Amino acid sequence: MQKIEYFSYMTQYYVHEKEVLEAAKAYQTIYDTVNKAGDDEAKSKLDPTGDLRKNAFRNFVFYLLISAYTNEKVDLLNIVEAMYPRELDNEELLARYVRKFLTFELMPLQEDQI
Repeated sequence: MQKIEYFSYMTQYYVHEKEVLEAAKAYQTIYDTVNKAGDDEAKSKLDPTGDLRKNAFRNFVFYLLISAYTNEKVDLLNIVEAMYPRELDNEELLARYVRKFLTFELMPLQEDQI
Protein backbone atom coordinates (compact mmCIF):
# COMPACT_ATOMS: atom_id res chain seq x y z
CA MET A 1 0.00 0.00 0.00
CA GLN A 2 2.82 2.40 0.83
CA LYS A 3 4.53 1.57 -2.45
CA ILE A 4 1.41 2.47 -4.43
CA GLU A 5 0.97 5.70 -2.50
CA TYR A 6 4.64 6.61 -3.03
CA PHE A 7 4.49 6.05 -6.77
CA SER A 8 1.20 7.97 -6.97
CA TYR A 9 3.01 10.96 -5.52
CA MET A 10 5.91 10.36 -7.88
CA THR A 11 3.57 10.43 -10.91
CA GLN A 12 2.29 13.82 -9.78
CA TYR A 13 5.86 15.04 -9.39
CA TYR A 14 6.97 13.72 -12.79
CA VAL A 15 3.96 15.25 -14.55
CA HIS A 16 4.67 18.57 -12.83
CA GLU A 17 8.32 18.41 -13.92
CA LYS A 18 7.23 17.36 -17.45
CA GLU A 19 9.14 14.07 -17.24
CA VAL A 20 6.51 12.08 -19.10
CA LEU A 21 8.50 8.87 -19.58
CA GLU A 22 9.28 8.72 -15.86
CA ALA A 23 5.58 9.19 -15.09
CA ALA A 24 4.81 6.26 -17.41
CA LYS A 25 7.32 4.06 -15.58
CA ALA A 26 5.81 5.05 -12.23
CA TYR A 27 2.36 4.04 -13.50
CA GLN A 28 3.86 0.75 -14.70
CA THR A 29 5.18 0.12 -11.19
CA ILE A 30 1.74 0.83 -9.71
CA TYR A 31 0.10 -1.53 -12.19
CA ASP A 32 2.65 -4.30 -11.61
CA THR A 33 2.34 -3.95 -7.84
CA VAL A 34 -1.44 -4.31 -7.89
CA ASN A 35 -1.30 -7.05 -10.52
CA LYS A 36 1.28 -9.14 -8.66
CA ALA A 37 -0.37 -8.92 -5.26
CA GLY A 38 -0.36 -12.49 -3.97
CA ASP A 39 -3.85 -13.80 -3.31
CA ASP A 40 -7.30 -12.43 -4.07
CA GLU A 41 -7.63 -11.04 -0.56
CA ALA A 42 -4.52 -8.91 -0.99
CA LYS A 43 -5.69 -7.72 -4.39
CA SER A 44 -9.10 -6.78 -3.05
CA LYS A 45 -7.46 -4.89 -0.21
CA LEU A 46 -5.22 -2.91 -2.59
CA ASP A 47 -7.80 -2.37 -5.30
CA PRO A 48 -11.35 -3.25 -4.22
CA THR A 49 -13.09 -1.96 -7.37
CA GLY A 50 -10.41 -2.77 -9.95
CA ASP A 51 -10.26 0.83 -11.10
CA LEU A 52 -6.72 1.44 -9.82
CA ARG A 53 -5.35 -1.43 -11.87
CA LYS A 54 -7.21 -0.43 -15.03
CA ASN A 55 -6.38 3.27 -14.74
CA ALA A 56 -2.73 2.57 -13.94
CA PHE A 57 -2.38 0.48 -17.11
CA ARG A 58 -4.15 3.06 -19.25
CA ASN A 59 -2.05 5.89 -17.85
CA PHE A 60 1.13 3.84 -18.26
CA VAL A 61 0.49 3.29 -21.96
CA PHE A 62 -0.89 6.79 -22.54
CA TYR A 63 2.08 8.58 -20.95
CA LEU A 64 4.41 6.21 -22.77
CA LEU A 65 2.82 7.10 -26.11
CA ILE A 66 3.05 10.85 -25.57
CA SER A 67 6.63 10.81 -24.30
CA ALA A 68 9.51 11.92 -26.50
CA TYR A 69 10.85 9.34 -28.93
CA THR A 70 13.88 7.57 -27.44
CA ASN A 71 15.33 4.07 -27.46
CA GLU A 72 13.97 3.55 -23.96
CA LYS A 73 10.46 4.41 -25.18
CA VAL A 74 10.73 1.88 -28.01
CA ASP A 75 11.99 -0.75 -25.57
CA LEU A 76 9.08 -0.09 -23.23
CA LEU A 77 6.58 -0.23 -26.12
CA ASN A 78 8.01 -3.62 -27.09
CA ILE A 79 7.68 -4.74 -23.47
CA VAL A 80 4.06 -3.57 -23.43
CA GLU A 81 3.30 -5.52 -26.58
CA ALA A 82 5.07 -8.67 -25.35
CA MET A 83 4.25 -8.70 -21.62
CA TYR A 84 0.74 -7.23 -21.51
CA PRO A 85 -1.19 -8.75 -24.46
CA ARG A 86 -4.30 -9.53 -22.39
CA GLU A 87 -4.52 -5.95 -21.16
CA LEU A 88 -4.06 -4.62 -24.69
CA ASP A 89 -6.89 -6.85 -25.88
CA ASN A 90 -9.16 -5.08 -23.39
CA GLU A 91 -7.96 -1.64 -24.54
CA GLU A 92 -8.39 -1.84 -28.31
CA LEU A 93 -7.62 1.80 -29.11
CA LEU A 94 -4.43 1.83 -27.05
CA ALA A 95 -3.36 -1.45 -28.67
CA ARG A 96 -3.76 0.04 -32.14
CA TYR A 97 -1.65 3.06 -31.22
CA VAL A 98 1.07 0.88 -29.66
CA ARG A 99 1.26 -1.22 -32.83
CA LYS A 100 1.37 1.90 -35.01
CA PHE A 101 4.16 3.43 -32.94
CA LEU A 102 6.18 0.24 -33.32
CA THR A 103 5.93 0.23 -37.11
CA PHE A 104 8.10 2.49 -39.20
CA GLU A 105 5.30 4.02 -41.21
CA LEU A 106 3.62 7.38 -41.20
CA MET A 107 0.40 7.41 -39.22
CA PRO A 108 -2.78 8.82 -40.77
CA LEU A 109 -4.37 11.78 -39.04
CA GLN A 110 -7.89 10.34 -39.13
CA GLU A 111 -8.62 8.06 -36.19
CA ASP A 112 -10.78 5.71 -38.24
CA GLN A 113 -7.77 4.84 -40.45
CA ILE A 114 -5.57 3.73 -37.56
